[in-house]
Amino acid sequence: MEIALKREALAEAFQMAHAIATTRTTRPVLQNALLSVADGGMTVSATDMEIGLRWNISAEDCRVVREGSVLLPAGRMAQISRSIEADEITLRVADKTCVVSGGRSVFEVLMENVEDFPQVPEMPDEAPLVLDGQKFAEMTRKTIFAVARESTRYALNGVHMEIVDGVMEMVATDGRRMALMKEKVDKQTSMPAAIVPQKALSQVEKLQSDKDETVNILTRERQVFFSTSRGTVVSRLVEGHFPPYREVVPKETDKKATISRTGLLSAMRQAAIMTSEDSRSVLLAFAGAQLTVTGRAPDEGRGEIGLDIEYEGEDLEIRFNPQFIIDALSASEAEKVTLDMKEGSSPAALKDGTGFLYVVMPINIV
Repeated sequence: MEIALKREALAEAFQMAHAIATTRTTRPVLQNALLSVADGGMTVSATDMEIGLRWNISAEDCRVVREGSVLLPAGRMAQISRSIEADEITLRVADKTCVVSGGRSVFEVLMENVEDFPQVPEMPDEAPLVLDGQKFAEMTRKTIFAVARESTRYALNGVHMEIVDGVMEMVATDGRRMALMKEKVDKQTSMPAAIVPQKALSQVEKLQSDKDETVNILTRERQVFFSTSRGTVVSRLVEGHFPPYREVVPKETDKKATISRTGLLSAMRQAAIMTSEDSRSVLLAFAGAQLTVTGRAPDEGRGEIGLDIEYEGEDLEIRFNPQFIIDALSASEAEKVTLDMKEGSSPAALKDGTGFLYVVMPINIV
């Protein structure tokens, strides 16, 4: 096998492969990436047996001298391809090594047995769900941050995806907050409910080569495939039943605040400075057209930030984990957000006018 590639294309491919390949495994072969050179291009494959990647490098970014396959360490090759100071890098198999050269740099990398590497499945030849890539990236960005981190309730360790009555829904929750994003699709489109791991979704956006590209999605009984012109991500689905998330959306709120998103984001970040591990909360006090955000750290001091807002309802004080509010505001790009509330002990609903709904539990201090 021998191929010459643009350095940026090779570095990007191995960066993607390294993000998938695992170092915590009893199967060392999974620390590698499989390079398959054929048909004028190259495919880089990686897997941790839960998530798989097939990354395409087209003929525009490479020049094939001799076809073949080689299995190389993903992490090491990511470092090498980034460090070589040349516009083009050549990979050439010689005996038991792969010679990687570019400019005045030459590396001899020991190869593994290609036959030992598990096959990463290709996108099935079936009609997929086709979504606008930019919109799907937005839906992912506005939900993925709320996924539970290593919860014993396995269903919370991913993003729930489903099409209901012509509306695509993506939702994530860790039990203390819930992020929901909706987008209208063709009413004839269908998709069974599926829970997709956070790690898989975080790789899908990187498959898009431009803002106009579409994302193809296909679910099977225990797998989901995402593909673009750049490649395919395949993942096992998270097992379990996602909680009835529609039931937690506040329905009887009588207080509404309309606030500058960037203003509230800045205020929450400032107030968070004056919190501590023992007191991880900030107080939001709504009074007329004023919002006061206060952070207090015992024995250290307090910070208070004021904001002009539009407000409907009686005065209210409510406490939140500041990071929970910061996460939601950072995911949005809207100019203004609304906060619907009832009382200091009830969940609040944040919206930004794009189909994004964020429900967050307050912190009650006894």
